[in-house]
Amino acid sequence: MTAPSHAGRYRIDQVIGVGGFASVHLGHDDELRSPVAVKILADNWSRQPHIRERFLQEARLLRKADSHRLVQVFDLGELDDGRPYFVMTYADKGTLEERLAGAPMGVAETIEVIGEICQGVSVLHSIGVVHRDLKPSNVLFCSRPEGGERVMVADLGIARSTDHLSGLTLPAGSPGYQAPEQLHFDGAPDARADVHGLGALTYHMLTGRVPGKPTDRVPPSALRPDVPPAVDEAVMRALAPDREDRWSDAATYVAALTGTTPVPLAVAPISPVTAVKPRAGDVPPGESADETPDDAPRRRPRRVLTLSLLAAAAVIAITAGSVALLRGQDPIAPPPDSTASPSDGTAQWLREDSDIPREYRAWIVKAGTNCKLKGLSPALIAAMLKAESGFDPNLNDPENAEFGIARWTPEVLWHWQPGGLAAPLPKPPLGAEVSITSMGRFMCHLGPQIADVPGDPALNLAGLFRSGVEPMHRSNGVPKKWLDHTSKVKTYMADYLPK
Repeated sequence: MTAPSHAGRYRIDQVIGVGGFASVHLGHDDELRSPVAVKILADNWSRQPHIRERFLQEARLLRKADSHRLVQVFDLGELDDGRPYFVMTYADKGTLEERLAGAPMGVAETIEVIGEICQGVSVLHSIGVVHRDLKPSNVLFCSRPEGGERVMVADLGIARSTDHLSGLTLPAGSPGYQAPEQLHFDGAPDARADVHGLGALTYHMLTGRVPGKPTDRVPPSALRPDVPPAVDEAVMRALAPDREDRWSDAATYVAALTGTTPVPLAVAPISPVTAVKPRAGDVPPGESADETPDDAPRRRPRRVLTLSLLAAAAVIAITAGSVALLRGQDPIAPPPDSTASPSDGTAQWLREDSDIPREYRAWIVKAGTNCKLKGLSPALIAAMLKAESGFDPNLNDPENAEFGIARWTPEVLWHWQPGGLAAPLPKPPLGAEVSITSMGRFMCHLGPQIADVPGDPALNLAGLFRSGVEPMHRSNGVPKKWLDHTSKVKTYMADYLPK
C-alpha cells in the first residue's frame, strides 16, 4: 500500500524507515511548524487485533514514560483506510546503527552515549517495562534547540510490561544483542535482559563488532587495547550468559562502567518485573553496600561516586577536547582563585589555634567554599579530614585501596580531580592538594541530591562522602554503620569553627 499524503493534520513527506510490522515517515506539523516522525502499522497487520493492540500499546507505554530519554509520543490516530498511527519525536541526527557503520567510537564517547541510553532504559524499568530489543537501530539522536544532541531509546514493539502481555512470553530480540533467556518460550525476561543488550551495545561501540557466542567471546580490550580493565570487567559481566551473574539493572551497569554508585529513579517505584534482589557481589568496583550484617566481615567501604539517572544525571561528556562530568548540569562554582599562601586569609573560616596543619588550610577553605551548599564549610572539610586520616597525607590502606589525607581510591578520585578523566589516573601517594580540593567538587555535585534527607546538613554530607547518595536516601539519613564516624566529624567541627 502506498504511503498516505497525510496522517490526521500531519503532512507526510517521505519514508524514513521500514520494519516488519510498521513504517516510519518524516512528517510535518503545519500548525506548530515542526517536523515529526509518524509510525504507521502495516496494512497486513492492522487487521489482526493482537498485533494492532501491541502497536497501540507501544504508543501508550512511550506516552506513559514521557521522557526525553525516550522517543516521545505526541498524538495517536487512524488513517482513512483504518491503519493506526502515532506521532513521535523526529530524530534528525539519525541512528546509532548509522554511526557504527564507520569506525568504532572512542572510549569516552562510548561511555557518554551508553550512559544516556541507560538513562532511557532505566526510565522504562521504573514503569515496569523491559525493552527486550536494544540494538543500534533502536538508538536515535536528536538535535537540541540550545545546541548539541540528545540520545533517545526507541521502538517498544516487543517490550514486555507487567500490566500488559502478562501471559506467555514469546522468544524475541535481535541476534547478537538478545539475552540467552529470550530464546526460550516464557523466558520471563526482567531488567537483566536489557542489561545484556546494553552490554552488547557497549561492546559493539567499542570494537565495531557484535559480541560473538559466549564460548567464543573475548573482552573488548582484546580487540582494542585502550579499553580500561574496569570497562572490560563491566561489559563482560553484563554479557554473562546466566542472568544471575549480570548486573541487576541499567543503573548498576553504568555505575560499574564509570566507577560510580547508582541512584534510584525519582519518577516511579520499580515494578516487580524489574525489582531484582541485589546479590552478594552485585556492587560496582569501588563501591560497598551501606548495610552489613553483624556477623559479616567488616570491610571498610571504598569511596563512592553517585550517578543519578534523571535530571541530575551525570554522564561523561566530551567538552573542548576533554572529558567532563555532569554535562549541562554542573552546580559547581569555580574554586576561588586564591594566590595567598596557606597561612593567609583563613581565620574567618577556621579556628587559628586548632590542630589543622597550617599548610592545608588554604586548600581546605577552597574545598569548603567551592559552591553554595547548605552544610558545606571549611570547618566541615577539616573535620572530615581529621576523621578520615588524622591529617595524614601519607595514609596507606592498600587492603581497601584508600590512600592519602582524604582516603580516596585512585579510580574514584580520577573523576573528581580538577580536569576529571582528561587528567592522568592518580597513583599513590595521592597529593594533599588534589585530595582536599576534590572533596569540594564531590560535595557540590552530589550534595544537592541529598538536600531533602532529614538531619544535620553538614553531617549528612559527611555521611554522603562515606556511603553515597542511594544509602542516604534508603536510610533516610546517615546509615547506621557511619553514625560513629559522623559523630566524630561533629566533634571536630565544633573545635574548628572560629570563635
